[in-house]
Amino acid sequence: MKALHMEIETFLKKNRKPKDKEIHALADKLGIDHDTFEEHVYMMLSDKLREDKIKGGEADKKSESDFDAAEIKLGIKIEMEHTDDPALAKEIAMDHLTELPDYYSRLKKMEKEAGIDEDDSEQECPPGTKW
Repeated sequence: MKALHMEIETFLKKNRKPKDKEIHALADKLGIDHDTFEEHVYMMLSDKLREDKIKGGEADKKSESDFDAAEIKLGIKIEMEHTDDPALAKEIAMDHLTELPDYYSRLKKMEKEAGIDEDDSEQECPPGTKW
């Protein structure tokens, strides 16, 4: 199976937007029926999407259900100020919540006490950039 996945990966790197007939031609070349081949492609995509984005992060080996749902939601919202990748924002939030379970509630309280609102924090970042 590893060899098959390497073939698929090589093919997709060369063919960023392959047509169905090209995918099926590769399946035929490898002697695999089309449905089975497509299952492998989808499995690879699913694995890639679940891949750990921060190796060695505090929350490695933890799942979203290990954290308070409201804290995760708030954490993702806050971390999206620094990235366009929701999966990365979630992973960063989980890392922070591993260290301190109410990290984002405390952050919001601290910002409120300092007189910083959401609109003010957005202005600290130069227009059109992400930290």
